[in-house]
Amino acid sequence: MSHTLGVDHTVCTGAGTCEAMYPKLFKVVPEGYAVAVKTELDDPEDVQSARNVLDVCPTEAIMIALAGGAPSDDAA
Repeated sequence: MSHTLGVDHTVCTGAGTCEAMYPKLFKVVPEGYAVAVKTELDDPEDVQSARNVLDVCPTEAIMIALAGGAPSDDAA
């Protein structure tokens, strides 16, 4: 099942936890917030990695949704 990944840059403080855990999925940009390097997640391992970050993001800025816009069960 395909998911979309995003970061709400209005609440992200650029702590870098996401990038440290999964640099394949996230990057902190010079503007001081994280962005999703991959926004379409088809690989179940990538989806699980994104969910792992969702659980530890200090500002709850990580967004995961089923493709088509429905929030994933784990989305904050």
